[in-house]
Amino acid sequence: MERTLADNPAFTRSVLGTMYPTEVRHNLDVFCTRHLGSGVNEVLFFNLSVGAGFGLLLRDGRRVFLKAHPPERPQEYLRAVHSVQAHLYSRGFPAPRPLAGPAPFGIGLACVDEFVDAGDPPDGHDPRTRRLAAVTLVRQIELAGEVEDFRGLEKGWSWPPAGRLWPPPHNALFDFEATTEGAAWIDDTAARAKEVVDGFDGRVIAGHTDWSVDHLRLADGEVRVVYDWDSLRPEKEVVVVGIAASNFTSTWSLGVPNPPTPEETWLFVEDYETARDGPFSGAERDALAAAAIYAAAYIARCEHAVDPEGENLRGSFREALPRHTDAYLPSR
Repeated sequence: MERTLADNPAFTRSVLGTMYPTEVRHNLDVFCTRHLGSGVNEVLFFNLSVGAGFGLLLRDGRRVFLKAHPPERPQEYLRAVHSVQAHLYSRGFPAPRPLAGPAPFGIGLACVDEFVDAGDPPDGHDPRTRRLAAVTLVRQIELAGEVEDFRGLEKGWSWPPAGRLWPPPHNALFDFEATTEGAAWIDDTAARAKEVVDGFDGRVIAGHTDWSVDHLRLADGEVRVVYDWDSLRPEKEVVVVGIAASNFTSTWSLGVPNPPTPEETWLFVEDYETARDGPFSGAERDALAAAAIYAAAYIARCEHAVDPEGENLRGSFREALPRHTDAYLPSR
């Protein structure tokens, strides 16, 4: 944990309010004692992404996962996420059981789930994994639709309004304003795709919008657990599916982007349609493809922000984006 905190001081402070390990450990112990009835015996793992995640072994023997969120994440949103997640868990969906929060931690809020580590990280390029991922996403959307009131989810990340190209980057590491040079082609691709999506008025559902193999664990041909539930939000179905289709193969935890090919992207959509028991219309398919390209362009823009010289192009979304654009986005 010490090394990760030191390697990302700006982002660490933006979430935890400190980069000192002893202070972080103390805050974890106080939080867990207050909200779970047991202090922390051991920090099993720590990671940084949109927030700060801690795998913890409590003194009473329980293993839990605590996620600290940046201060811009509203309590109303996190409460709604935990409500939907709890419903999914109660219906047998492989979501970890929520235990506590949201409650103050660091300079924001934290939530705690049961720590579930069943199964193994899958290969997103395996057709069996692709089909399971698509089927499980359909099930997630169906079950979330049973929740009559999920007000609060709209307080989270949302699709940028008309006239705005990008949302605020999800991580303080990505400064779009300071890295515009050389990024015009990515911005243009995103603008073309966003215009298509903005012009489509489709069905809105509550969907997981970071649906990649990084957040799935499989065993015996089944999805055993799905992580990262603060990616849940109300959105057009075509946008949720488009985002998933554009990055379901991604393996950020391994340090490589690993984007799907254009063919794999559309095969994911077809697997989803089969599980959904009905194909998308032509207009839905156009909007879905545009959403997939926009999502890939956003990742490419993040890559450019930290690698403006293009030293790590091989295997990146910047390398893959032109092929996807040629395949699925009509020219002006």
